[in-house]
Amino acid sequence: MAAEWIPRLKGHADLIQNLVQEVPRALARPSLTLEQAERLQAVIEKGVNDFDELLHVMDEADVDEQYREAAENLARTWQHLSHEAEDKVRSMSPPEHGGDPSSEFNDNDEDDWAAGEDPGKA
Repeated sequence: MAAEWIPRLKGHADLIQNLVQEVPRALARPSLTLEQAERLQAVIEKGVNDFDELLHVMDEADVDEQYREAAENLARTWQHLSHEAEDKVRSMSPPEHGGDPSSEFNDNDEDDWAAGEDPGKA
C-alpha cells in the first residue's frame, strides 16, 4: 500500500507524454471554438487537480529523490499546459464590459474627479 502512488505517477507520465504533443496542436487549430477550448482547459485542470492530490500522497510517503524529481517535472508540465489552455480561452473570450465604470479612467482622471474638476471639460 505504501507504493500505491507509483502506478498513478506512471499514468500521469504517460498521459503528459501524449498531451505535450496534442494540446498545442489542438489549441492551434483554426477551427477551434471557444467551447472546445474551454472543455480542453477543464480536462487539463482536472489532470492538474488529480496530480496535486498525487503529490499530497507522495508527500506523506517515504519517496526516493528520483521519484520526487520526476513528479516535480510532471507538475511543471501540467502547469505549462494549464497556462497554455487558459491563455487560449482568454484570447478567444469576448472582452468583459459593464464592470466598474471607474476602471475606464487612469490615475490622473481619478485625481481630477476627487478635486471636483470635470475631466471632460479640459
